[in-house]
Amino acid sequence: MENKILDNKELKTATLKTIIFFDLFSYPLTAYETWRYLQYKTDFLSCKKHLDNLVKEGRISERETFYYLKNQEKNLEYRNNRYHHSNRKIEIARKMVKLFSFLPSVKFVALSNLIGRHNMRDGSDIDLFIITSKNRLWITRLFCAGLMKLLNKRPNKKTKRDKICLSFYVDEVNLNLEDLALKEGDDYYFYYWLTGLYPLFDKGAYHSYLMTKNHWLKNYLPNVDLLLSNQAYTPKLNLEQKKNIVSSFGHVIVDFFENICARLQKKIMPKELKEKANLSSQVIISQGILKLYLVDRRKEFKQRYLNHLEKFL
Repeated sequence: MENKILDNKELKTATLKTIIFFDLFSYPLTAYETWRYLQYKTDFLSCKKHLDNLVKEGRISERETFYYLKNQEKNLEYRNNRYHHSNRKIEIARKMVKLFSFLPSVKFVALSNLIGRHNMRDGSDIDLFIITSKNRLWITRLFCAGLMKLLNKRPNKKTKRDKICLSFYVDEVNLNLEDLALKEGDDYYFYYWLTGLYPLFDKGAYHSYLMTKNHWLKNYLPNVDLLLSNQAYTPKLNLEQKKNIVSSFGHVIVDFFENICARLQKKIMPKELKEKANLSSQVIISQGILKLYLVDRRKEFKQRYLNHLEKFL
């Protein structure tokens, strides 16, 4: 996708499309957020002008600095409530991530599956995205998932509320995630997912490194600040220097343990995950990526978005 220059009519339509997309998630947008999530390059004042014109034309509404589709005032309440639910969940996540940080192979942890900042439902689980050392996915997963199991923090069939979901790991040499986007047209859910990562722990400048490796996102979201982060998070300027703490013999032992962890976890992995592995970007089990989503709703969201466009355009 090229960042072409749009005329006023096209830019106004693109602005409306952004409001329509986030309506799928009951998330009204501020003018700044609309500009940030816009799919085309423009300046903030132009975006704000088009929003105000859309309000005057009666195509969207505005209240308390938020813009939303007509007759969707209830989304203002949803956003306010979810802000408070999200703060609770973030505090829970921080406590768990502090435990993860004791494992040397855990390099970066972020809150994920956020389409809109602080947009988490009360009954939802807490999805985390983890970057590990090279070739240390399975040791990391065993430690983190095993610890959550011992603390009864894993989601189950009975409850997901405030549980910790650990289904996405990448190692530090496999940070370009472009190939995970849907191949059938633009995958804006994934683009917003990746730019919306909310860092909780960083053992260096891994967030910066991740965004550098995924700078292709600017082709789809040219106004987004890829390093926008929460105020409580302060990234370090440089990746930590690798220290030769263990000998080559020690590395061999850890590699051996990594292989044992991989074989063990693959053996006890649910049948459904094994059957779907590497057939699509839904479940990936590879040398540097573990993505274990039995339910990947991106195609559903994409179709709902197309239906929404047909209705409101």
